[in-house]
Formats: sequence, structure tokens, C-alpha cells
Amino acid sequence: MAVGIAKVELGDGLTGYLAAADETQQEMQGADNLLVKTLFQYDAYFQRDLWEHASATPPLACVLYLNAYQMFLAAARMALSGHPVAVFPLLRTSLESASYGYLLEQQPALADVWTHRHRSKADKTACRNAFTFKKILKGLDDKAPEIHKLATLAYEGAIDYGAHPNLKGVFTHVSLNEDRPDGMVAVTHTSLYSAGHVETIRGICACLDFGLAIIGIITLAGDPDPAKLQAELQALNDAKEAATADYLASE
Repeated sequence: MAVGIAKVELGDGLTGYLAAADETQQEMQGADNLLVKTLFQYDAYFQRDLWEHASATPPLACVLYLNAYQMFLAAARMALSGHPVAVFPLLRTSLESASYGYLLEQQPALADVWTHRHRSKADKTACRNAFTFKKILKGLDDKAPEIHKLATLAYEGAIDYGAHPNLKGVFTHVSLNEDRPDGMVAVTHTSLYSAGHVETIRGICACLDFGLAIIGIITLAGDPDPAKLQAELQALNDAKEAATADYLASE
């Protein structure tokens, strides 16, 4: 290996990034793609059916549900643009936001703990102790064990795919080229993938997994019609399983 001065090349920066991301999104939306159709099916549920079960009160919980949806939209935008590593931090935050709303519906007295977080160091500590993902979803295990399992697996799994800068999350997207004519080694870090690349598909599949967990948490927080909700969640799960079957088979 030759010894030389290392240099960093970032292409066209933001201009190139936006152009490539837009191109992938347009290709994804223009294709007859079951994954993308299912993603929009989930979005339609978020917009309409979810609110037949979810409550607009207490208001803090409702705002947290709306925040969860907005973060889900941002994750879907990243997924469709072919930037999977950016999907998981957004989805994890979306799931947390939904779970915080769930807890506030179950324990309204915690509203003061959440709103007082920034008043003092003690208040911040109290908020962090009360609002942990594991504690929040403890009661969901009895009510809906499958949603609890999916939410837990998604939340923990996101760490390894981009929600935390660990070895797997970062170096999965790094490649080496030791066959350069100048004898140097090229280290490439990829952020955007093409429409058909498995990493792009992974990001969309993640949106569906997290989406079902988020929908389940929000709808189960209130007092839904059990039979109607169960049928709807099963339909969403069946659609997800059908859309992700090819991806899962290749893993």
C-alpha cells in the first residue's frame, strides 16, 4: 500500500445529495411497488382510521401522537429517498413519542413530570426516571403482547441500523477499494442507495414494522372497540407481511 496524503472528497455536497434523493424517491413512487403501496396504506390509517380509536384528550398525549406521526412521515421520506441509516433515529423517536403519549393516558398525573422536565436538574432526573421505554410499555404486554414484542424488538434493533453510531450502524455502509492505480486505498461511506438496493428496501420495511407498533400503541392507549381494532391491526399486519416477504426471504 502506498503512503500518501489522505484526502476527503464529498462530491457535490447538499446539491448532489438532494438530486440523488429526489431521483430515488420519484422512481420508488413511480413504480408498481407493493412496499410503497403498503407504506401509503399505513399513512392512510394514520390519517383517518387511527382517530376512531385514539382520543384527542388528554391534550398532551394527543400532541405526542401527532409528533409521532410527523416523525414517521420524516422517516418515510428518508426511506423513499434511499437513505436507510437516517430512517432509524427518526423511527425510534416516533416510537418514543407514541409511548410517552400512551403513558400519559394511563397515568395523567405524570403530565406535570413531563412538562416540568426543563425547570431544574431534579425535575429532569425525575422525568428521565419516569419516562423510560421499558417502564412505559410494561402494561402493554398484558393488553397486546404481539404489539409489545414488535415495539420492543424495533426499538432495540434500531440501535444497530443507524439510531446509534456503533460499528454495525456505521461500517455497514463503508467499503474499501485497494486496487487503485495510485496504490492508495479508497474508503467510501455510502449514504444514498438506489431504488432497488436492499438497503433502501430495508428502510421501507422498517417504516412498516415501526408503523404497526406505533399505530398499536396509540390505538390501545384509549378505549377502542376491541373487535374492530383487532381486525384492523391484523389487516395492517397481513399487508406488512405480504409486502416484506421477499426482503425477509433474502435476509
